[in-house]
Amino acid sequence: MLKVFLVLSVINCLVLALEFYLENYTTSNIAGRYTFRYYVTGMFYFDGEKNIPTYFSSINLLISATLLFLIARYVKFSTQPQYHRKWSWLGWIFVWLAMDELFALHEVTAKPMRLLLQKALQQENLGMFHFAWFVPYGFAVLCVGFYYKNFLFSLPKKTFYSFLVAGVTFMAGAVGMEMVSGFVVNNGLLSIYKIITTLEESLELLGIIYFIYSLVQYLEGQTNLRNVTIHVTVDEPSAPVAKSEGTSSPSASGQRNLKVTSEDIL
Repeated sequence: MLKVFLVLSVINCLVLALEFYLENYTTSNIAGRYTFRYYVTGMFYFDGEKNIPTYFSSINLLISATLLFLIARYVKFSTQPQYHRKWSWLGWIFVWLAMDELFALHEVTAKPMRLLLQKALQQENLGMFHFAWFVPYGFAVLCVGFYYKNFLFSLPKKTFYSFLVAGVTFMAGAVGMEMVSGFVVNNGLLSIYKIITTLEESLELLGIIYFIYSLVQYLEGQTNLRNVTIHVTVDEPSAPVAKSEGTSSPSASGQRNLKVTSEDIL
């Protein structure tokens, strides 16, 4: 996945460089044509919608969700099953993030939040808060972080720090660089806007990729998930028993407990 990211990063930079060259150093209008904007810059630009980088990012988020569901499934049958629901809920959060990335659902809140902030602050130029969608998302992240704090501190130190690095990297792109791009737009510095958004999306992708790596490392290190014990109770069918005079019939039915052990599930 990291190699794919590097290839897409190089293509993105080459496409943006080509577009800049055509717009500033030639008299050609190729860069402004629909075909170029859709099949060249539109197809590989990191901040584009429904293009190759978007699909790559969505797939990575879904891979994260799948790994989280897998961990939840096996934690449920481990010796410490108390956090399996939180693993599962975390998986559903990543499913939502994948759908949000694919269909740009967060953009729906951008304009209403911008108007709300403009009214509340009594000013048109919001600076870094121009793309105001991250305000409700940031609040949601704080709520999720509070809900998961005990879960996070229960993780092995290596996993905890790996999750922390992945989360900080992702948020640095999703919120930090989004604030920078809002400042750029509000101050008319459009010449560097695509560079800023490329850095933004790159940080998000790196955060997701490192999170996937952290989940795989966590799975590999969990030896307590390798043995699952299942207790099965079987009711035996009634069987006729010969009776003799003066002797009572013993119970015709009985129960037998079976113990089935699954070795090396992972």
